[in-house]
Amino acid sequence: MRIGIFDSGIGGISTLLACLRYLPDAHYLFYGDSAHAPYGDKSPAQVRQWTEAAYAWFIAAGVDAVVLACNTATSAAVAPLRERADVPIIGIEPAIKKALEDHPQGEILLLATAVTVSGVKLQELLGRLEGGPERVRPLACSGLAEIVETQDAQWRERASRYLQAQVRPAQQQDTRAVVLGCTHYCWIGDLIRDVLGRDIAVVDGNDGVARQLCHRLDIPTETGVMPPLPGHARISLHFTTDNDVKSHLARQLLAASGVRMDTNQDLFLVPQQGVSRSGPL
Repeated sequence: MRIGIFDSGIGGISTLLACLRYLPDAHYLFYGDSAHAPYGDKSPAQVRQWTEAAYAWFIAAGVDAVVLACNTATSAAVAPLRERADVPIIGIEPAIKKALEDHPQGEILLLATAVTVSGVKLQELLGRLEGGPERVRPLACSGLAEIVETQDAQWRERASRYLQAQVRPAQQQDTRAVVLGCTHYCWIGDLIRDVLGRDIAVVDGNDGVARQLCHRLDIPTETGVMPPLPGHARISLHFTTDNDVKSHLARQLLAASGVRMDTNQDLFLVPQQGVSRSGPL
């Protein structure tokens, strides 16, 4: 089984890790559109175009399902893609419902990109949830995903300063949880708690995406049980620019979580101009 995981960069590696817990034996094809990152400050039309290109790449590679591990891409493109999809498409959306259910009192602060915050999909989601419009406060975090994407020697220090300057002032006295509306933010959950307080819950939607993927593939999961990560996995990496550098960073993130890629799995490539295959499938 082949599963396509799509993001504008390395943020979606956090979603890949969640999927690995439930489907450890699948072959994952990770596509990071680093040539156009970040998506958060691009127009919805542009994001839709690039997401459709990634989808075509996955179909050429013969995947059995596609996961949009990008809130911005989901907001802009998941609906039109599903209208003509040949395989299941699982989008990611902010885990607002879980945050509201787990924290029946107080404010829920949603951190997301500008496209997600201004998108119709978020407004529809809030409208469907009891207390959504009243208790959830979206905050557009322009530039934060770019900091995480660099993964350079100072990226965590810069991210912490950003949170202090841009997010901490937005925190209310009754803030009970922070919902991560961008998969890049999943890599700074500890920094968010450091800045906003250790009693603040940090919630992301990755586990829900992984469970939905299993549901769409008719693979049962056990309620309330999160399986452990496998020690190794079949993962092929492709980034639309700086592939070697980005792939190295992705492997480092996986290894830091205890997952090592099987040898040579990242040799699989499908160029955007034409279709060819190299490496194991």
